[in-house]
Amino acid sequence: MSRKRGQKAYGDVLEFMNPKVPSEIEDDILGAFATYSIESDMTSANLNDFFSDLQMPRDITKMVNAQDVCVEGTNVVSFDKLLKSTFHLLIFMNNAEIVDTQWSMLVVACGRDKRFPHVALRSHVLSIKDLQKIANSINMDNGHLVEMMSFATSGKRVFMTWLDFAYLLGKLGHLVF
Repeated sequence: MSRKRGQKAYGDVLEFMNPKVPSEIEDDILGAFATYSIESDMTSANLNDFFSDLQMPRDITKMVNAQDVCVEGTNVVSFDKLLKSTFHLLIFMNNAEIVDTQWSMLVVACGRDKRFPHVALRSHVLSIKDLQKIANSINMDNGHLVEMMSFATSGKRVFMTWLDFAYLLGKLGHLVF
C-alpha cells in the first residue's frame, strides 16, 4: 500500500529519533569531542565550548539540557547521546525558518509576543496556560494539550521551549534532514 503525498509514517518518526548521521558530520563532531576527552572525560561544563567549536548558534545550543547528553546520574558526556543531540540541532538549524514560523504562530496566538515584547522569539517559553489560550481560540479540546506537552518534553516539564517544539516537529516528520 503506497502512502499519499504528505502523509507521514511511523518509520519517519523512527528515522528522526534514531538518525543515521552522515560520516563527515560524525567525524566533525568526533573531532570536537576529542578535544575535551583526550586527557579525561568530557563533562557538561565543556558543552558551551564544544558547541562553540562547531560554530553552532548560542541561541539554540543554550536550550540543550546537559543531563540529556550525559551518562545517567553523572556530568560525564556520552558520545552517542551528544552525537544524536548535535545532529538534531543541525537539523533544527537547517529547518530554522519552518520551526520559527510555526513557533511564532503559537507565541502570537497565546499573546506572549504582546506581554513580553522584548523577549526574542526563540527565548519564549509556553506553559499549559498559554496552550490553553490557543486551544480555546480554535475550539480545540484542552485534553490534547497535556498530551502534546508531554510528547514535546518527553514528560519532563510542564512548559515547552523552542527546542522542544523543534523536536516535536521532527517527530511528526515535518523537518527535512
